[in-house]
Amino acid sequence: MKNFKQLYLISFYIITLITFVFGGSIQFLLGVSNTILTFFLTGLLFFVYMLYAVFRQKVVFNRIAITAIIYIGVVLGTAVLRQSPIVLTLTYLIFPLLPLGVYLFSYINYKENYISHKKILKIFYQIALFQLPIMLVQKYFFSFLIQFNNSGQTIEWFDFMFGSFFIKSDHSLGVFLLLIIAIILFRENSVKGIIRFPKLALLYLVATLFLTESNISKLFVVILISTFVIIPIYKKYKGTLIFKISVLALTGSIILAGYSLREKQFIQNKLGGTLERQFSLESAQKFYELGTAKRFQIILVAAKKIETKYLGDGPYSYFDIRTGKFTQTRHFTQLIWTYYDLGLLGLLIVLSYIVFLTRYLKIERGIPYIFGLGLFLIYAVYTTILSDIAIMFTLVTLFNRKTITNKTTT
Repeated sequence: MKNFKQLYLISFYIITLITFVFGGSIQFLLGVSNTILTFFLTGLLFFVYMLYAVFRQKVVFNRIAITAIIYIGVVLGTAVLRQSPIVLTLTYLIFPLLPLGVYLFSYINYKENYISHKKILKIFYQIALFQLPIMLVQKYFFSFLIQFNNSGQTIEWFDFMFGSFFIKSDHSLGVFLLLIIAIILFRENSVKGIIRFPKLALLYLVATLFLTESNISKLFVVILISTFVIIPIYKKYKGTLIFKISVLALTGSIILAGYSLREKQFIQNKLGGTLERQFSLESAQKFYELGTAKRFQIILVAAKKIETKYLGDGPYSYFDIRTGKFTQTRHFTQLIWTYYDLGLLGLLIVLSYIVFLTRYLKIERGIPYIFGLGLFLIYAVYTTILSDIAIMFTLVTLFNRKTITNKTTT
């Protein structure tokens, strides 16, 4: 097993370097696609685990593995019924396979402790530190650097600040920074000996995150910091009259401010109209038919106007990965794609997959768990999270379980 340990460590560093350090450059300069890189890394994850399973003569067989197998079955079954192209079907399997591969690879470390959590956090923290200078170079030297684009993708300036991550991976970078910030805020013992000045590091990482184009990550970091500040105050003053009055006054002020701002022109320009217009079914259907609907409008139309899709239209029916064309609005979203591609059955399987993966993570039950699950689900609306190796690898590796209760079969 000593040789296997070396193989595991080498594989870990290869995955880390490609995913977080050199992946974007490989795509940008050499033209290697996201799909090829992701499948290569997924193959490496499974290769390492298969060797481990042979050595230990045990196979992980739990809710995560079972759900992944069912997910694969739904993809293949839908593809057969809808006569989907083989290439699209096989490529679509990345969604169930990548999270399973990351989980199984991490499972080895949970059992054998080849690389400590502190060392992983230190590596990820160091990677996070050099994202800001890279993004500043990308921001201010876009016109020069874009001349070297061999990726085959059209990259606008706002898509160019991907740091050292994969191209257009703003949400990946956002989640990566967000999770490290969360650990610094809520797990002080984990960062001792790694981060000398936690408060300064927080300011730096938050500034880095706000330079990204991941607006949802910016919202989450504001919520995290607000929670970190408010909870101690709540615990100390929750029973006092002045605290209750302050909470009521603050809540009232926020409601009044929101109500008064709703009619402001700059707010309507940002939202694309009034709130009433945005959330009306008629407007949602109109924008849906025009192909300009926002994600929540697509969900609204799918729930209220379109006949329920118990069975989807087949793998990559919403987005054709071969041509890059969308049959509906141009959104990368796990849950919406799943509903159109695999139907309600597939959507339920994906939601179960997400729940089981979240339950496996080392997150305290209660509010922290609800927050973690909510974060997972919201990003599943805003990006194809199950095929994003940066998000999955960061999430499962940083929030691992040291002791687990997997059932195994020999």
